[in-house]
Amino acid sequence: MATADRGPVTTAPRAGPIAEPGRSFRSWNGADTSHPQVVASPQDQRELAAVVKDGASFPSPVRAGGSFHSMNACFETTGTQVLTKAFDSMLVDLEAMTVTVGAGVTMLQIRDALRPLGMQLEVTPEIGNATAGSVCCCGTKDSSLGPAGLGQVSSCVVGMKMVNAQGDVEEVSAAGDPDRMFILRSSYGLLGVIFEVTFRIQPAVMLRYEYAVLPLVPAASPETMRRGADAMLGFAQPYANRIIVERRFKLADPTAEPSGFSRAKRRFRDIMWESGASFVPTKIPTNWWFDSQDRLLQGQLRLLTAMGGFRAHRWDSTVDFKPNRSHFVDFTFWAVPQSRWSEFTPAVRTFCDDYRRQHGFRMSIMAEVYALARDQNSLLSPSPEEDMLTMDVVDTRTLDPQWADFNMQFNEVAARFGGRPLLNQTKHPTRELVHRTMGSAWERFTTIRQREDPDSRFLNGFFEALL
Repeated sequence: MATADRGPVTTAPRAGPIAEPGRSFRSWNGADTSHPQVVASPQDQRELAAVVKDGASFPSPVRAGGSFHSMNACFETTGTQVLTKAFDSMLVDLEAMTVTVGAGVTMLQIRDALRPLGMQLEVTPEIGNATAGSVCCCGTKDSSLGPAGLGQVSSCVVGMKMVNAQGDVEEVSAAGDPDRMFILRSSYGLLGVIFEVTFRIQPAVMLRYEYAVLPLVPAASPETMRRGADAMLGFAQPYANRIIVERRFKLADPTAEPSGFSRAKRRFRDIMWESGASFVPTKIPTNWWFDSQDRLLQGQLRLLTAMGGFRAHRWDSTVDFKPNRSHFVDFTFWAVPQSRWSEFTPAVRTFCDDYRRQHGFRMSIMAEVYALARDQNSLLSPSPEEDMLTMDVVDTRTLDPQWADFNMQFNEVAARFGGRPLLNQTKHPTRELVHRTMGSAWERFTTIRQREDPDSRFLNGFFEALL
């Protein structure tokens, strides 16, 4: 067994959790805000259980807050905001091939602890600031590696500890109770506050990256987009009728370190996406620049391929979206069945062109297209029946009313083609939309939630509107 160089500090126990005066919490990009009456910062599971049990001092609804990197108001509360920063322990077990962490530990911290051991999570998401307590029960993804590779981080969770609505500590393992784990992996904090998570880990994976530019309409087949690659990420540019495909090939030797030149090319790609793609559109928010940037970005990625692409570890796809910045991005999530992709892309292009013509508004950045393999590891999985391709439309104007209207109308486009939402990433969902797109799975979950939390200890206004 190997332990990461971190762990809880032993201190004298407090008499109990402290109810701090409420204050506002904004999401990472400022798009959504929580206004709790009370803030709780429990130091251990005993204090967390006391918070949940004491409804007088800590009013409902009780909602956990980590890095506040959700894309909608799923975290908001007018009751008690529970901050999970104190849950920061980390234990790597190489014999069991697991890492067990506190709910407040970020994906970046997990990556950095596993990297010296030559290990990684089975899914390495792009949003490195997301916390373990969030990703274990909400939707966080990366493109699946291989035909049956996992795309959801929660699917590699094998253990959880949480405080349920009765204030009792509940410990669940995938081996001991797979049916319960199936529910919890997509429970969105509505069945309890999770304070510890165990993930499966695997030896580090090395990838070779290259790029291709294809028409969005008529849609290339998934096989054409991949062209033998083990994974792919697309950058859709509907206004230019293009999709730029990032092909990821798994290399046989994960121990061979990338050259300095290869690392520089990877760094260029990351800066271009994490900062460059959002910085200039924020400073020059005009359709003329957005069109120009579409051309510029596809040219830059073509150049990377002409220079031989690059090699990088899979963990390098995890990005530190620093909160102290002058430019932000906002996105929404929809996963569409791969079998309907060729019907969906013309509808997307038509919608984008029509909306621009009618309102003068277009997305400021290209949309992301993740390839998710079929995944039946959670009740509300975005890919329960077949392989899916996402269309994550992205913009830099997080509070623009037209961006909100664009998303509400785009929701209907995606839903018409069998789209599935993520309830922490899809923007402006409605009750009718969620019931229509998630069907019996959502009906089953609402029944479970009502049974386990009849007094709505964890039910906030955002989710109440969807039930």
